[in-house]
Amino acid sequence: MADLLAWLVAGTLIAALYLIYFKAPILTGAKILFACLSFGLFGGMLSLLSTEKRIMALLKTVKLNRPTPPKRIFSVSNKMIFFFVITLLTMSITIVMMVFKDITFLLTNKDVLGPEMYSGVFKEILFTFVVLVLLGLVILGRYSQNLKRILAIQMKAMDDITKGEYHTQVPVVSNDEFGIIAAKTNDMVTGLKEKDFCELSFGKYVTPEVSDKILKGEISLEGELSEVTILFCDLRGYTSFVEKKDPKDVVRFLNAYFTEMHSVIRRHNGIVLQYIGDEIEAVFGAPINEPNHPEMAILSALEMRKHLEDLNRKRREAGEDPVRHGIGIHTGVVLAGSVGSPKRLVYAMVGDAVNLASRIQNLNKKFGTDILISVATKELLGGKNFAFKSLGQTPIRGKSEEIEIFSVL
Repeated sequence: MADLLAWLVAGTLIAALYLIYFKAPILTGAKILFACLSFGLFGGMLSLLSTEKRIMALLKTVKLNRPTPPKRIFSVSNKMIFFFVITLLTMSITIVMMVFKDITFLLTNKDVLGPEMYSGVFKEILFTFVVLVLLGLVILGRYSQNLKRILAIQMKAMDDITKGEYHTQVPVVSNDEFGIIAAKTNDMVTGLKEKDFCELSFGKYVTPEVSDKILKGEISLEGELSEVTILFCDLRGYTSFVEKKDPKDVVRFLNAYFTEMHSVIRRHNGIVLQYIGDEIEAVFGAPINEPNHPEMAILSALEMRKHLEDLNRKRREAGEDPVRHGIGIHTGVVLAGSVGSPKRLVYAMVGDAVNLASRIQNLNKKFGTDILISVATKELLGGKNFAFKSLGQTPIRGKSEEIEIFSVL
């Protein structure tokens, strides 16, 4: 608009000068004014396209937190029609005015007609036509270049999103469909970033196998019956240990201990269901089927024993007392699924097998052992190379029948 006004003022002054000082015809003044107006239109369009180009270059280096979407839309098709109509209309009016003026001049000056006069008129019209065509091509070329730049920025952002890089924000540099696409892309990036953050945070509180099934809606509220191996692990002397320590030191120790034990359980395809104070409840064989879940549970328990020895060695070197734990393992059928209220659910194993595994874990205190398994788990191992010692038929709290228990050597 500024270019148009500037050229309009300049055209008015020049036309007035020609009309007053040179006594030129009114048609000459109109032609000068229209020519300046045309240059103002072309200059304004070029200025607009150059500004878009500079904005795109600037926004490549300056990252906005949330680029603002366009409020008023001027579509790509309307822009192209506008540029085309302005160019065509300007060319047509300019050439018509020149032809009209030249024909009028020739009709009123027949005495000076000759080949040179006709050639001069033709060259004038041709020159004006070529200049206007070139200006139109420059504007359309600049506009197409800007469209290519916008598309390149958009494609780069989509490539980043495909790679999981959600820091990209597409600059909104136009008030057309590309501006809308850029704004919608930014909304999509924000949504994906929040979704990834939620899933990442969710994964810290829920095992990935469980979180994946929950997010996909594959865990039934009614649950499903599965044969699994349950492992309970409980620290010994934890109450007296807590009494002597600062709560922060207790949490620091528990985090280090749970980190070691959790990594072992995961290596053997087990899932930690929950931490209950100083106790770990883990399952092998659900929600992902593991045919050798009894073997995996025992291998996990043996490696947990070894890691506890390594942890105690470090504690002795630091002048700390060693810690002990007891592990109980039992295999049986449980109901695996989401348990709780509609507003607060947890993935859990429900059934007598869970209670029995917990009771077996407590028997370590009675026998002075650290790993105990039930006869049901041992029978499913077949000829696996493990060393066991039978502790005989043992009464279990809450059970009417005694169960044979084995210590893992």
